[in-house]
Amino acid sequence: MPEHYTEPVTAVYSCMAGTNQKKPRCIALGGTIAKQVSCGMYELRSSSCKEVQIADEQCNKARLAHHMLPFVQIDTDEADNDDSFEYVS
Repeated sequence: MPEHYTEPVTAVYSCMAGTNQKKPRCIALGGTIAKQVSCGMYELRSSSCKEVQIADEQCNKARLAHHMLPFVQIDTDEADNDDSFEYVS
């Protein structure tokens, strides 16, 4: 990760540049919020970025900060395998 992509938070911890602001915007975020965005370094993203999951508290906090509707988590049932089902070949 390029050094200018991070900024120190403490002597031990750092964060992505732009995320430790009152109105955060990560330096690696490309695109227009509420239209289409992508991470410019998705494969190399930090562990803190990997922890954020769609519809979780952090995700929805960011969405609300940009006047977007929060996602709702939907629990899905695991499909039951019907062993008596005949497949068409």
